[in-house]
Amino acid sequence: MNKKVVIILFLTLLALIGLAIYSFGANNRLSPKPNPVSLNPVNTEKVTVRNQNITFTSYSNKDIAQNYYTVKLPQDWKVQAGKDAGSYEMTFNGGSGTIQLTDVADNTTLELMILSQEEPNLKKSVSDYKRIDYQKLTINGNEAYQLTYQGKTGQTDSQTIQTYITGPDKAGIITLTVPQSSFSTYQSMFSSIIQNFQWDSK
Repeated sequence: MNKKVVIILFLTLLALIGLAIYSFGANNRLSPKPNPVSLNPVNTEKVTVRNQNITFTSYSNKDIAQNYYTVKLPQDWKVQAGKDAGSYEMTFNGGSGTIQLTDVADNTTLELMILSQEEPNLKKSVSDYKRIDYQKLTINGNEAYQLTYQGKTGQTDSQTIQTYITGPDKAGIITLTVPQSSFSTYQSMFSSIIQNFQWDSK
């Protein structure tokens, strides 16, 4: 093989490797990492839910600039960072939940995204999916949409309340799931959590 061709191939290979390394580094820089501060409880307070005094703990999520928020969760819930920056995963007696951030494309609205993308995906991924309710809300001055549905979680008949909240950059999604038989017991608590969600300034 001609030496010139070998040199060109070698330089091309080096350039491709360099580009791959640069792209990987750039992606890592652009992908925010969970901030340990987001898991530190800010404060606790007693909240009356269905005539019961429940201690709630506040968490201020500081993972992604322009998308800081505060959420209040029952103190006895196990709370940990979710898979993506800006998210939490929660487990509690008989149920589970998540809080996530999501992009809304410029060529759509949050409601259109829910009805044309999110719900069709749920119909495919949730066994025995059945919509129970869908409504528009206002949460601390922010437009929000709430989808309540039933399905199966493993072998358990479950009910989920999923709330989408418009934000300054991304939208917030609060998902809370319990067995169908327990939903009425948890409904007031879920409403309190959702209504106390608050976007924060930097």
